[in-house]
Amino acid sequence: MAALLAMRAGIRVIGVTLATPGAKPEEAAAACRELGLEHRVIEAGELFERCVVGEFVASWARGLTPNPCVDCNPRVKFALLAREADALGRARIITGHYARLMLVGDGMRLLRATEAARDQSYMLHRLSQEVLARLILPLGELGKQQVRRIAAEAGLMAAEREASQDVCFTPDVAELVRERRPEALEPGPIVDTSGQRLGTHRGLARYTVGQRRGLGIGGPGGPLFVLRVEPERNAVVVGPEEELWVEETEVERVHAVGLLPGSVFEASVMTRYRGAETPATVEMEGERGRIHFHRPHRAPAPGQSAVFYDGERCLGGGVIVRAEAGTGSQRG
Repeated sequence: MAALLAMRAGIRVIGVTLATPGAKPEEAAAACRELGLEHRVIEAGELFERCVVGEFVASWARGLTPNPCVDCNPRVKFALLAREADALGRARIITGHYARLMLVGDGMRLLRATEAARDQSYMLHRLSQEVLARLILPLGELGKQQVRRIAAEAGLMAAEREASQDVCFTPDVAELVRERRPEALEPGPIVDTSGQRLGTHRGLARYTVGQRRGLGIGGPGGPLFVLRVEPERNAVVVGPEEELWVEETEVERVHAVGLLPGSVFEASVMTRYRGAETPATVEMEGERGRIHFHRPHRAPAPGQSAVFYDGERCLGGGVIVRAEAGTGSQRG
């Protein structure tokens, strides 16, 4: 659909597929044949393995909850697409992401998609200004149903295709971790915050902060949730739901989309893709930041990204490293 809309705008389009685990170049080739486009395949397996799959598995083994797409976009996908575009004479890059771009002065702004439920700016927040300046996002102004309707009217096979999954390279995260880092699937204790053992977990890679299902235990005061994953003692720490709500969290590797509003600024913060947002004050020091939520925020997980927004504008974000508990009674 992105290719079709670009062609209708008078742009000459070439289809490019990155050959990685989970990629389906035959589907891309078929889509290009439908539109009469040249199709190229770029070998990306080695870079993808090193920068995405390897680090994804290592993060799970360290008790983190990584989001591979956030790192893949700047380090693999758009890096290779930009290189191919250079070989074509500084060509632009067109993708089907749901987000929008705006040139303000000499910098690019990354904006939410018109249809908030489809917005993917969270996934693109680590892209450089150089890449954003070359990017065309034809779907950003459209809703999902509009896209399907236009695709159906054009007779495209993709009109009824299911949306792709986030982890494109494996259908089973735990099994992938078992193959690469079997120690991360070793059973260990489930404990409460006082250290009392309540049960046995099935391997740290099966658990993330905020999780309730799969624990196999309950408490006298109600259901229990994962509060922390501690690889140093191979333990999962659980507690009641109110202990998931935090007042502060710290981030590192902060990347700004353009210039941040200052070393201290106000923003709405999202800590999971399409998750809840909470207003906050962000204090920056180099590439590290501390987020002070204006009301308790639920379950920011180390390894995920905290992304900052000012209305429809994405300001950037960083990787969560730790959180500090608040009081559940202040939830809003």
